[in-house]
Amino acid sequence: MIKYVIFDVDGTMIDTEKAINYAYQSIIFKKYGRYFTEEELLKGYGVPTAVSLERYGFTDIESVLKEYYGYLMEGFTKCNTFEGIPEILNNLKELNVPLGVVTSRCKYEIEVDSCLQQFVKYFKCIVTADDTTLHKPNPDPLLLAMDKLNAVPYETLYIGDTVFDRECAKNAGVKFALAVWGSNNSENINADFLFKKPADLLDILKM
Repeated sequence: MIKYVIFDVDGTMIDTEKAINYAYQSIIFKKYGRYFTEEELLKGYGVPTAVSLERYGFTDIESVLKEYYGYLMEGFTKCNTFEGIPEILNNLKELNVPLGVVTSRCKYEIEVDSCLQQFVKYFKCIVTADDTTLHKPNPDPLLLAMDKLNAVPYETLYIGDTVFDRECAKNAGVKFALAVWGSNNSENINADFLFKKPADLLDILKM
């Protein structure tokens, strides 16, 4: 029986794909004089921003991060939650289901996202890239969240949109639900549950 639910952020709760791509492509164009292809961008997905920048060939990470965040904040102002997310969070609150977040974002990226901030009140813990040395697909972020929630693996569900999320859940011994609405690779990700809409979560809680 699922008693604890932990969410990813990007591609799961918030539709940030355009904002993140805009920020990365803006600094990439300045460095290389061209935009990266989708295949080139993929090598930087699902990991903390600083790691992504290294994979994209940047060396002065601290300086580039400041420029990246400028573009990202601009993009965040145009982001929205996926349809059904506000309602499911409110439903889970009414059901007294303890909620957490595990994300590859750093704390700053959480704080400056005005769209996400309105939902922070629903979560008992938010684990960011700043909180662990190892990151998804390593299980440490999920294990830390479960520790904060006093949760056990067999009663915990992690909801995400990428293979990194799936592997993180698997390595932590928890069930994984794929947020099909935000995934770009759903047909190739083996999940315990496929959620076509956020409300599908309610059916799992009844099992």
